[in-house]
Amino acid sequence: MGDIISFGDSLIITVFSMVVVFVGLIVLAMLISVLKNIGGEKKVEDVKKPQTPIKAKEPVKEKLEETTTNDEELVAVIAAAVAASLGVSVPEVNIRSIRRIPQNSPTWATAGRQEQIYGKL
Repeated sequence: MGDIISFGDSLIITVFSMVVVFVGLIVLAMLISVLKNIGGEKKVEDVKKPQTPIKAKEPVKEKLEETTTNDEELVAVIAAAVAASLGVSVPEVNIRSIRRIPQNSPTWATAGRQEQIYGKL
């Protein structure tokens, strides 16, 4: 139980363990490539098309409920938000155009940036 392992013995054990791991990885890679070749490309035989033409079904006409948004209310809400953030009254805010800015980054990245910003405030 109380055997002392020398530096040379520990180095031999380390090298042997690394060799065993790499040999195992090589065997695993070869096994995967063999399985890929065995279960890979199956030839699909040409399926003969039926001689009778298939008639397309008429689309079902459903009444779509269209939601209309009141653009004036949207502009009023945005103007109120801008006025509140600037600390001025609503008539002093002149909105010329409103357009959506496309989001180029994923939502998780945006959420992460917001967490970092709010954490520093």
